[in-house]
Amino acid sequence: MGFEGESNVMAEQIKAAEMDALRARYRNGSTQERSAIKASLGPVEIEFADIKMVVNPRDNYTETRMWLDGCPPELKSLMAVVDLVEDRNVLVMDIGANCGAFTIPLALACGEGSRVIAFEPNPIMVDRLGVNIQLNNLTDVIAIEACALSDRAGEATLNFRGHNYGQASLKDVEPGMRNGTIKVPTRPLSHFSAASKTHDFTLLKIDVEGAEETVLGPVLKAGQSGGWLPDAILVEVRHADEWQGDLCAEILASGFTEQMQAEGNALYLKSK
Repeated sequence: MGFEGESNVMAEQIKAAEMDALRARYRNGSTQERSAIKASLGPVEIEFADIKMVVNPRDNYTETRMWLDGCPPELKSLMAVVDLVEDRNVLVMDIGANCGAFTIPLALACGEGSRVIAFEPNPIMVDRLGVNIQLNNLTDVIAIEACALSDRAGEATLNFRGHNYGQASLKDVEPGMRNGTIKVPTRPLSHFSAASKTHDFTLLKIDVEGAEETVLGPVLKAGQSGGWLPDAILVEVRHADEWQGDLCAEILASGFTEQMQAEGNALYLKSK
């Protein structure tokens, strides 16, 4: 390695050490200090398990955690679904894809012929997701659907919560926490179910900040009468108190068995 190469390595080491020091300050800092640190940050590239991702810690909880920990949050849930799809010809439907914390690892774990559909209505997160797809050379595997899934086709209001773009929701947000709204197109999940016909297994992951029942309800009802159902569902249950009914009971009644609950998620497999 020549002098220039050694200098570049040293510069990268210094940069990494400075970032580690900033992370330590954030972990030990007050709320005010943490806010100041996040405000000072631009996009940061991280790497884990041979996966590269650019994260923006300043305005998205998921990306803040990835910047701090060097890997996606909800790691137990992620590894459980990675195990389901690894080296198989699968269709993954990632509903509420965010920056790609599940999308990218799942796409890389899938076998030949697999496809990932990433549903994300927030234009800011769509752009960030696209960067991470390109960074991992997955443009031929992952398709972004820049819409919100709902129980009908049309248009809805997407509410931004605080300074956390990852928690934008079709559900009402308390006025003191609302930080703007936009109109987004909506589609029912049934519009995309035909894509599963060319795959051996379909995984559906859904995290839509309390609107899970609106998305899954019609599909589960149709499935109980012989309609299409995915083979596995990972659903966020953290906001179950916002559901009108018991979505988990509906999933069980549709022929699924619960495999685990962890990190505010529940994983279900369709019984054979």
